[in-house]
Amino acid sequence: MLGRLIALVVLATVAFVAWNRGWTIDEAQVRQFYDRQLVAFRDFDHEAMCKDLAGDYRARLVQYADGRRLGETVLDSDGTCEMTRQTMEELRRLHARSRGLIAFDVRVDIGSIRVAPGRRSATVEVTTTIKLGEMLIARSRGTERLSRTWWRVRSHGGEGQTWSYVY
Repeated sequence: MLGRLIALVVLATVAFVAWNRGWTIDEAQVRQFYDRQLVAFRDFDHEAMCKDLAGDYRARLVQYADGRRLGETVLDSDGTCEMTRQTMEELRRLHARSRGLIAFDVRVDIGSIRVAPGRRSATVEVTTTIKLGEMLIARSRGTERLSRTWWRVRSHGGEGQTWSYVY
């Protein structure tokens, strides 16, 4: 009887630690999140990118082109997924028409990662640069809040600015 009680306590402790670790986030997991996003972008996989959005996702984006402000957009997870789907379809078509000769170089630079007390979320300052060869196409800067639920990092959105360069 005592052996079963000890086994039950050990099992409950292991289950609690595993559950608790599935909800905490650290810098390495943030970096893995952005690496996963880059792979999805290069594979034109909008579904994988959408899986990384939390249900309460909300992003405020200010867009600029040719040195002037175009406007501000607020997107939820559904709007972001639709925009991502359309973008990935266009990029996939362009890539296919050029028989793979046109490929966008995407670079993500993490400026800072601030993990919240309790390690339940992280705020990330990030700059994303998109080039076609040596030609700069777009650059965005912003902050994003990430959390980890059931061992998967998800984005809750944030704020950012995007500059598009037309040549």
